[in-house]
Amino acid sequence: KEMGHSRIEAADKGTAEVTVAVIASTMTNIVVFLPIATMSSMVGQFFKEFALTVTYATIFSLIVSFTLTPMLASLILPEHDKKKHPIGRFLEKMFKSWERGYQYFIKGVLASKVRSFGVILFAIIMFFLTMYFVTPKVGFEFMPMLDQGDISIEVEMPMGYNLEETAGMVNDIENIVQKNDAVKHMLTTVGSFDGMNIGTNLAKIGVKLVDVEERDATSNVVANDLIRDLSDITNAQIRVMAVSSGGGSGAAPVYFQLKGQDLEKLERYKENLVAEIKEIPGLVNFNTSSRAGKPEITLIPKRKKIADAGLNIQTLAFTLRSSVEGLVCTQYREQGEEYDVKIMLTDESVDSPEELENITVVSRNGIYRLGQLAEIKFTEGYSKILHKDKFKSIEFSGYIAPGYVLGDIVKKVEEVFAKTEFDPGYKVEWAGDAEMMKETGIDMLRTFIIAILLTYMLLAATLENLTQPLIILGTVPLALIGVFGGLYLTGKTMNTMSMMAIVMLLGIVVNNAILLLDYTNILRKKGMSVHDALVEACPTKLKPILMATIAIIFGMAPMALGIGSAGVEFRQPMGIVSIGGLVISTFLSLLVIPAIYHLTSKEKKTSTEMEEV
Repeated sequence: KEMGHSRIEAADKGTAEVTVAVIASTMTNIVVFLPIATMSSMVGQFFKEFALTVTYATIFSLIVSFTLTPMLASLILPEHDKKKHPIGRFLEKMFKSWERGYQYFIKGVLASKVRSFGVILFAIIMFFLTMYFVTPKVGFEFMPMLDQGDISIEVEMPMGYNLEETAGMVNDIENIVQKNDAVKHMLTTVGSFDGMNIGTNLAKIGVKLVDVEERDATSNVVANDLIRDLSDITNAQIRVMAVSSGGGSGAAPVYFQLKGQDLEKLERYKENLVAEIKEIPGLVNFNTSSRAGKPEITLIPKRKKIADAGLNIQTLAFTLRSSVEGLVCTQYREQGEEYDVKIMLTDESVDSPEELENITVVSRNGIYRLGQLAEIKFTEGYSKILHKDKFKSIEFSGYIAPGYVLGDIVKKVEEVFAKTEFDPGYKVEWAGDAEMMKETGIDMLRTFIIAILLTYMLLAATLENLTQPLIILGTVPLALIGVFGGLYLTGKTMNTMSMMAIVMLLGIVVNNAILLLDYTNILRKKGMSVHDALVEACPTKLKPILMATIAIIFGMAPMALGIGSAGVEFRQPMGIVSIGGLVISTFLSLLVIPAIYHLTSKEKKTSTEMEEV
């Protein structure tokens, strides 16, 4: 329209000019999100609807951009120039000045092949410096911890404590916990942790914190403060952890299993692993499923004497059970009610091994004492035996202290595994969030590679060129500079949400390069040289590139700033990655893409040169 065409002609010619660029940009978004919908991991199922929603919305936006938008432009745009608003004039003047400055800079970059190569070399150096210095400082984890305002405290007293003694200790702990200003109320259960861990020496306290707006610290930091406050309590194991159910496995972040067949050998491995792993900085509440069993009296049958007496082991077991537990011999009925009558020895008759030895066992060959037919001694039994995949197993669990991330802890735990020599048939396997983090990383990498291949094939078919798609995909490494830089500056981690945003960026950051190269190709078809086409195309497309970039940044800003109360920890990494990658890739692609195009493109021969040949 500003070139002098009528609004109908402007709508027609403007739409035709960007058709290839719009189709290519839109389809790159679609081919990036479709692989996400095919991810097989748990996270893939979590994001399937998200990917399909974006795909459908993008398809319909493409239809609207080629139908409704040009039609409205041909009707709404004023036929004659009208006086613009002062803000509009200011913005127009600002963009014009940016275009002139950008054109001047591009002329300098394209003045020689050496300068173009220098710009490319600068971008490569920035990329490797970021990967070498910044990336190792960005932590890796499965999911960001969601602040739900819940803290769980597990109290484990020594074996043999009764409920009254355990409740007394819990009362002391409650008095300390309630002094924290962030605590709203508590709910205590004495006698168990859950359905698998039951005992009179166990207790669990559920702590509810005040709303996040009313406290300065996160639930993880409050849990760490409570660990410090409760550290002076003796004769009890106290584990304090913040509760987060944000898409994780539901188990502790650090969770693995030691598997084998011999429980005694598993216990020896367990002691060695615990001794080293509990010293890892940042790992708190480290715990195992293995416990010393309660003292018990065990009878070891003397099989030869039993056989000589004409008895069997079942008879001994039956006699012992009837003496200690008793047998129901009849029922007592009164007023329509029926009561079992159980016959047993008195407690004083069976309260020691010596008394048990005197229990009478009757056989066909005479009367014997139980002590003659079995050896009776005190032993220690197992409180719990776990089986996993036909192996006996011991579970290990731990939590992450504030300031540390899962990836670093897992790496240090694996170093301990590597130093431990396991016999054949014994092994350690990750489970929980650590296992899912590895699975998700592999799944994301596969999705990213598929997205790159599909994007290349799409661009090659759309642009009818095999090399220019490679130039366009060169913006992806540039985006990673901003991704890791943004995560490092904000203190966020690389997690599932961050990786999802990187895959999304693949379909976004290539759009700027598509706009530049497509318009450059149009100008070259009109007979311009590579240098002149770039000098005209780059400033011309600066405004739409900046407008699109700024629009996406404003759209992602509420996510990156953490505006809102629910699920902020999930949204922030995605917003930060998107904005960081988009800002750096836009800035560098405006310089690097023209430089690469200038170096790799050959001048077309004019018609005069062709005739001379």
